[in-house]
Parts: sequence; C-alpha cells; structure tokens
Amino acid sequence: MEWRNDRAIYLQVIDLFKRDIILGIYKPKDKILSVREYAFKLGINPNTVVKVYDILVKEGLIEPQSTNGYFITENNEILSKLRPTFAQQYCVEFLEQMKSIGYSKEEALEVLKEGK
Repeated sequence: MEWRNDRAIYLQVIDLFKRDIILGIYKPKDKILSVREYAFKLGINPNTVVKVYDILVKEGLIEPQSTNGYFITENNEILSKLRPTFAQQYCVEFLEQMKSIGYSKEEALEVLKEGK
C-alpha cells in the first residue's frame, strides 16, 4: 500500500476500510482483522490501527465484542450512508482538482457530462 503524503495515514486507512465495506469485502457481522493483523497487512504502526478502530467504533461501523474482537455492524442505517458520503467526498475532491487547473465548477461538470 502506498500512502499519500498530503493526508494523515489514519484518515487514509479509514477511507480504505469504508471503501472495503462499500465494495462488499466486509459484510455485516463479519469479524475483522485484529489490530496487529491489520497493521501488518497494511505495513503501518499498530497504534495507527487502534486509532482507526476507535474512530470506526465511535461512528458505529464496527462493534467490539469483549474477547472476540471487532465485527462489522449490522445497522443498515449506518451502512447505507457510506456510499453517498463517499460519492460526495469524491465529488468535492474532483472539483477541487479541476479548480486547481483552472476549471470552474460548471466547466468541470460539463467535462463529466461529455465524458471526455
């Protein structure tokens, strides 16, 4: 995994994790990797994964089960908000990038409509 320098690694890991839920890699009730396993898989510090899991617990996406580890929530209300939230984030990033190369919002949207 290559990490971007313009954004904190823990935020990138949160996005990666959420994208994996959207893509169905993780499904409701799935047990997720332990902190150490996920840190090893991504090649990052376990403390970063602890921070990520703490945030995901607060957001309700994962649920700790005392000695059994962490599991993906079954809460469909929370899960159903992930995809639109990501779409919004990607659109904002796209428009910011287009603005940085001199496109107005309207011009950027026109590029999308034309598919060029």
